Amino acid sequence: MTRAKSVAASLMMVMQAACVDLPMFGGVTKPSVDVTQLPAMRVVSFDLSVPETLTVSEDNRLDPSEDIVWRGDPFGPRHEQVKAVMETGIAAGIKDLDGDLPVKLDIIVQRFHSQTQKVRYSYGGKYEIEYDLTVENANSGEVVVPTYRVFAEIDAPGGVEALAADQAGRTEKMDNLNLIAGSIHLQLTGRELAADPFLPD
Repeated sequence: MTRAKSVAASLMMVMQAACVDLPMFGGVTKPSVDVTQLPAMRVVSFDLSVPETLTVSEDNRLDPSEDIVWRGDPFGPRHEQVKAVMETGIAAGIKDLDGDLPVKLDIIVQRFHSQTQKVRYSYGGKYEIEYDLTVENANSGEVVVPTYRVFAEIDAPGGVEALAADQAGRTEKMDNLNLIAGSIHLQLTGRELAADPFLPD
């Protein structure tokens, strides 16, 4: 099965399970329920996992097919690095939520594609992150938003633009942190962040 067919099949299963449409907007998937019709939330805790079954590519290719492609940290344990980046981005995206509904998030990373060196210093491409999200009432355990797949992506700089970004302190990690923070904020509020929380010094 091709990657496109696999993604399409996964999206279809999520739509059928939630009995709702999941159109794309703002670079991420629309929540499986209209969160603007729920009481405003505040996140009291979240569990985030990066399954060890996710495959990793260290090859300097244009389009690796593995689940994790990450060069924003030095060579090392990529699952742990991705988990740390995701946790930091999620924490930034939820920190200002102060609604009356206390919730707990369950997040399972399914795909984390940043840039290989060849891509970053040629045409750029996109940053792409997929994770399964479940929102539960922190007091009762009741499911507030059923599990669904979040697809988050933004354009990534390439070539001369990437070099300029590096020199300005706008790193690959910073771009991904902003993408993660913006995506979770949008899922829980229906609104985009007013500003990126991670900016060059």
